Amino acid sequence: MPDREDDLIAELRDLATWLEVPEPADQRAAVRSRIARTARRVSRWKAWVAGLVAAVVGTVIAVAPARAAVVGAVTEVLRVAGIEVRREAAPPPPAASPSPLPGAGDLPLDEARKLVRFPAALGDPERVQLADEGRVVSLFYRGGSIRLDQIDGSAAAFLKQAGQVELTQVGTALAAWLPGPHTLTYIDRAGVERTATARLATPTLIWDDNVRTYRLEGFTDLHQARQVALSMQ
Repeated sequence: MPDREDDLIAELRDLATWLEVPEPADQRAAVRSRIARTARRVSRWKAWVAGLVAAVVGTVIAVAPARAAVVGAVTEVLRVAGIEVRREAAPPPPAASPSPLPGAGDLPLDEARKLVRFPAALGDPERVQLADEGRVVSLFYRGGSIRLDQIDGSAAAFLKQAGQVELTQVGTALAAWLPGPHTLTYIDRAGVERTATARLATPTLIWDDNVRTYRLEGFTDLHQARQVALSMQ
């Protein structure tokens, strides 16, 4: 066996003299070129992301999830599914005696359970109101100081004119928090702003679940409002 191995080694060495092996190619230039192209792509990506963030923050300082979008950089408008938010330095005053939503009427609790969900953190509402042929269902708590509107459909149903809007989350969903008083106006099915319904709203949390849009009004603390919102999931 050792002799055979020695013979094989000798034959391989002899064969090597008959083979022509080209000089290895210099890969350094190609590698540097690929690195430069990758760096340029990363730089362009970073610039695009930075530009997008600057546009959103500079426009409304608010959220733009899949069902939300900044729809006007000049007018500073944010649409969160069924709610449109206009960021203005001095929102116009609401109507002196705002009228109720169109077709508003009380709804029995048992019937309301079939239409919408109740937040576990608040329990059963003291009163339920149905408006505009079921487009908006409102739950009232604590003598009406806490209000939860559930809006069906993606067309804007409420217009909020606020001076400040903040980014936040409800679970994994992006949301908008309006920490100060703001004007709230109803937008009918034809897209007409019903200014007679305009009223001054208290701090509000806005979010959606891809089915309905929610606006929770009456909590001055964002953490408390978020806990109520999470109790609906």
